[in-house]
Amino acid sequence: MSNPVHLKSILIRILCPITGLIFLIGCSLKTYLPEAAVTYITPAKYKLLDKTTFKELYGESRRSDYLQITINYANFMLRNGRDRYGEVSSPLFATTMNRNTGDIYKNHPPRPPKGIRKRDRTHRGANPSMSRGFVGLLHRLTALTKIETYSQEADTSILWFFKNCQIKKTGLLPWGEHMGWDFYKERIITSKFQFWVHEMKGFSQWDLVWEKVPESADRFAMGLWDHQIYAKEGKHAGEYSRHTAALFHWPMKGKAFPSHGGKYIIAWAKAWQYTGNTEYLRAISTVLNYFERNKSPKSGALRYATSFPDHLSLGHNMGLVDQLESVRDNLPDTLRLRMIDLTQNWDSIYLSFAHDPTPDGIGFIKSANVHTLEPGEFRSKSKSGNYSTKMWGSGYTASASSGTANDCLDRFQKTGIQAYKNLFLISAEAYYQSEIPKAKVLYPRNYSGIIGMMLDAYRITDERRFLDKAIAYADVSIEAVMDQTSPLPKASNTTTHYEAITGADGLMNNLLSIWLELNKNGI
Repeated sequence: MSNPVHLKSILIRILCPITGLIFLIGCSLKTYLPEAAVTYITPAKYKLLDKTTFKELYGESRRSDYLQITINYANFMLRNGRDRYGEVSSPLFATTMNRNTGDIYKNHPPRPPKGIRKRDRTHRGANPSMSRGFVGLLHRLTALTKIETYSQEADTSILWFFKNCQIKKTGLLPWGEHMGWDFYKERIITSKFQFWVHEMKGFSQWDLVWEKVPESADRFAMGLWDHQIYAKEGKHAGEYSRHTAALFHWPMKGKAFPSHGGKYIIAWAKAWQYTGNTEYLRAISTVLNYFERNKSPKSGALRYATSFPDHLSLGHNMGLVDQLESVRDNLPDTLRLRMIDLTQNWDSIYLSFAHDPTPDGIGFIKSANVHTLEPGEFRSKSKSGNYSTKMWGSGYTASASSGTANDCLDRFQKTGIQAYKNLFLISAEAYYQSEIPKAKVLYPRNYSGIIGMMLDAYRITDERRFLDKAIAYADVSIEAVMDQTSPLPKASNTTTHYEAITGADGLMNNLLSIWLELNKNGI
């Protein structure tokens, strides 16, 4: 007998492009898209760190090549990786480029690295969700060099996006997993599957947008409440899907993955702090009520989604716990206490699993039955499937153990629970003893996660061998995804173009971190 969930997925795959086409034919895009964007005038001269000044200030530092690589990457992106196409220029950062020319691909981009879905690419322009790490890198470079251009241009990009790219009908933004901004047509990218599907990723610059463009921030936060949430009252109150229509009102339900709801709550908490509008407290309370209804009375764990009633995603539960803890103390006690009650047993649940991130172990358990906590894949009737991490996982849905280990360290630092630290160190030791398998297709972010892990292991153990290993991995990374033809990393060790989706900014951030660690006592 066919699985109804599987049939529903097939139906959605068929209907999504059809409904999108009907929408385009039956409606004028101008009715839904943002108003005419304001062109961005590029400063005549960027004040950036030039090679001569770099040599004078940092040339004698330990592993100065790491800092030089990072600076070259940032400078190239600021000078060549912006929107210089179409009728309107913008400060947005391109996601996919020819590494030699810095040009984007208008119609025929190179094939994506193995594991990257075509629908997630935005080769004709920008997707700020893919530039989060780069924005952070620019701020770090200003902190180091005292050159304000880096952080100013990072902020300018975010603010221009909020002011010029917001969807008129909903207040949502063309970012996330599927949407993007077209540099040629000055509108959302429409030449791709699911081009109209909003899915929010993490965002940490709320204070900036609330202080500089509060109207846009308010419209977005209210747009989440009005158009991402399926129902505000009744039996489906607080239900949502990670996907919603960005261009018109069509909220969905059944796939309310917990960490996505946590992102909405963070946005609403910040909105309430800035506006005092109690409608945002109602939004938070309503989604909390959905989570409370979907907490297993037997295990205390939170259901992955109503479309998958027996499935528990450990990663999504962990994400929600961290998100709620980050905002609860800034909210009224009624909400704060409900958040505590919802999440207080999570650490004991997570640590009850037989995680084994040793080289021959099963890895970190990432899914289970929400009621019995039996490890497995319960999004379908079959319990088989990929329910644990692998050391060298990459691509869509693949999970590398390094990422989960880093999450465990983060949890240890927040809670002081030693078991989390132990899991991190076991995993770090496994990577320390291993070499990168050269036959695998690996992205910059795979190397980056391991470099970050070695640095963290060094910081908490003070064992120099971990720092040396971070350096060794960094050198292997540079050899694999960098060459002399461009300051941009390759999208993978088997491709030649640049693609932000594979995590180049994470690698650069970690090269900078190694340099800072080596030179923390002076150059």
